[in-house]
Formats: sequence, structure tokens, C-alpha cells
Amino acid sequence: MQDLVSIGLVLGLAAALVALALAERRWPTTLRRVAAFEALNTAIEHAVEAGDRVHFSLGTGSLIGSDCAPALAGATALAKIAEATTMSDRPVVASAGDGALAVLAQDALRGAYARTGAKEHYRATTGRMLGPTPFTYVAALPVILSSEKVSVHLLAGSFGMEGALAAEMGERQRAFVLAGTDDVQTQALFFTTAEHTLIGEEVFTTGAYLQGSGLQRASLRLQDGLRLALVAAIVIGTLLRTLGVIG
Repeated sequence: MQDLVSIGLVLGLAAALVALALAERRWPTTLRRVAAFEALNTAIEHAVEAGDRVHFSLGTGSLIGSDCAPALAGATALAKIAEATTMSDRPVVASAGDGALAVLAQDALRGAYARTGAKEHYRATTGRMLGPTPFTYVAALPVILSSEKVSVHLLAGSFGMEGALAAEMGERQRAFVLAGTDDVQTQALFFTTAEHTLIGEEVFTTGAYLQGSGLQRASLRLQDGLRLALVAAIVIGTLLRTLGVIG
């Protein structure tokens, strides 16, 4: 019985997502203003015009662990940024602290080059694994930031305490730094070290804000709807229990 309920719930959510995606064509979602994303778009434009490099870090987590979610969201954003920089003299370069994440970055970049008709310009070396542990990864960051002439330093993935060092290195390079993760403690560190910080679950909305598809914007609508439904259920349940309607 529980399996049937789970399957029904998944199918219901999938149907709601498809319906919202179709509704995007007629009633597009208006995303709230996030200053960090507005500044990011401007910084990328300036980097392309100046011939500087954009560096995108998918973090020090793993692809198959419980900490993969922010890196997967980051990969979506990486693809969007790659599409904007494929024709630049110095297109975006991505790095990770996990081999599987580095392969994911390469796949995202390859797809972006193919969609923009610049497949012949793709180089596998633009997706790199810098180190197998958090601090060996961070230790290798200064080399890539200085040698690649990076002016935009983006962090979107799973980070621990080493995230503060990663952001600080971008600031020392005098680059535009935007950092986001799902760990609350690391967010606090980013807030003190990075120029722009994604708060709460904003890291999962990066792809939608970077000229994302209707499906991505629809997913934000669905998430907000689920949150409201959950809050309403908690409030109603509390009231019913207080009034003695339910035991």
C-alpha cells in the first residue's frame, strides 16, 4: 500500500510539474529580484568583453553521496554560463574535488558547446579535478585562478570549512566572487568572505535565474506550492489538535 501511495505521489508531482511548465508559455513566472544574480550577469559580460576567464567550482563533495544536490544544481548553472562564454577568447573553466563531478562538468560543458554550434572549440581540460580531499582541492585553487586570468570566481556545490578559503582566494585575486551551498555553517562563512552570497536554498535556483528554461521556473513554482501546502497542513493540524478534534 505504501509503495502505491509513493508511486501515486511521484506521478502526481510529475504531472503538476508538466502542467506548470506548459502554463509558463502563457503565464511566465516572475522571479523575485536577487542582487547577486543581477551582479553575476554583469560580471560575466565584462569578463567576456575583457577576455578574462570565468571559473566555476562544483565543490568538494561527491556525485553519489548525500551532498550531491548543490553540485547538480551548479552543473545546470555551469551549462548556462558556458553557453554565454563559448565564443570568448577565454571560455569558462570548471573544477571539482571529485573525479565524477569533474566528468559531470565536462559533460555540461560539452553539451553547452554543442547547443551553441561551437562543438569544435570544446576542450576536455576545461573540466578539471584539482584534488581528492577538500584542502588539497583548495590548495590547488590559486594556480588556476592566477594562471587562467580569472575575473569571475563562482562557487556552487558542497563545501565545508574549506569553502571560506576558496572564497577568500577569489577575493585576493580581486575577482567577482559569488558563493552558494546548502550547508548553513558554510553559508555563514561565505557571508563574511565572499562578495556575494546565496542564502538558504538560492543555490538551487541559479539555473532558473540564468535564463533558465520554462521547466526550471515551473519547478520553483512547484516547490513554493509544496512549501505552502506543508505550512497549511501543519497549521490546520495544530488547530485541530488544540481544539480536541483529533487526538
